[in-house]
Amino acid sequence: MIDNFELLLKEYEPMIYHLLNKYHVRDPEYEYYQELAIALWQASRDYRPGEMKFSTYAYSKMNYRLIDLFRKNNRVRELKELLIRERRDQLVFTESSYEQDPVFLQQIKSCLTDREWLWFEGQILQGKRLVEIAEEYGLKANAVRHWKRRAVVKIRKLLDC
Repeated sequence: MIDNFELLLKEYEPMIYHLLNKYHVRDPEYEYYQELAIALWQASRDYRPGEMKFSTYAYSKMNYRLIDLFRKNNRVRELKELLIRERRDQLVFTESSYEQDPVFLQQIKSCLTDREWLWFEGQILQGKRLVEIAEEYGLKANAVRHWKRRAVVKIRKLLDC
């Protein structure tokens, strides 16, 4: 273990900036820099002399930490995009009250398959979650989600006319 971390950080700061430049990381708030400094500190605590040079060990630890951060941020971004798409799909159905327009409901029902109608009736008219609809019919939620996707496309076509 290296005792004086401030000296170590000063010595390995060029390596941190090298990694940030290698992956074209813009870091105005120094979040990535801080994560790499923490990885360097952990490397200094975990390092066992004789296995490899410390510089090699520190570089690989910081490099892997940076890649882990990219993966984590990518998962978060994908999840946010998925939530935005789900909300957008839901907005199609919140514009008016379907119960007050039986003719429109009949038009929707006529363009959907029986299963798609089960989803529409369950989630839109009764406010059930996909999981609840799936349990009610002894299915997996992915099956109901598939019905929903197809139904949304058909209903959007109906609304665009």
